[in-house]
Amino acid sequence: MRRWEEIRHEFDKRGVQVVTVSTDEPEEIKRQRHNHGLRADMLSDRDLEVTDAFGLRNLGYHSAPPSDDVEALPVPTSLLIDANGKVLWVDQAENYQRRSGPEVVLAAVKRHLD
Repeated sequence: MRRWEEIRHEFDKRGVQVVTVSTDEPEEIKRQRHNHGLRADMLSDRDLEVTDAFGLRNLGYHSAPPSDDVEALPVPTSLLIDANGKVLWVDQAENYQRRSGPEVVLAAVKRHLD
């Protein structure tokens, strides 16, 4: 996701807000925020409410460290949602460690918002 900063100017000129959701504790997000290099709202979903609302619970693989008590992780997914809450585009990673590059996201933004 840090590569998305490469297209920040494209997001900004379209009023696109980037929000991340993870199972990390809020304190961990705050402590590690600078490592991501992403200017985004970063939200904690420890109880998987948001993850489950979008049907994104990863049932096949759990990569959290054993000391982490979260019961599951989300499937890495990028969503483009309009101002009314309508999902315009969904991109799910086949590899839990990889997301689509910024060029894929930018193409979706242009297709749906221009």
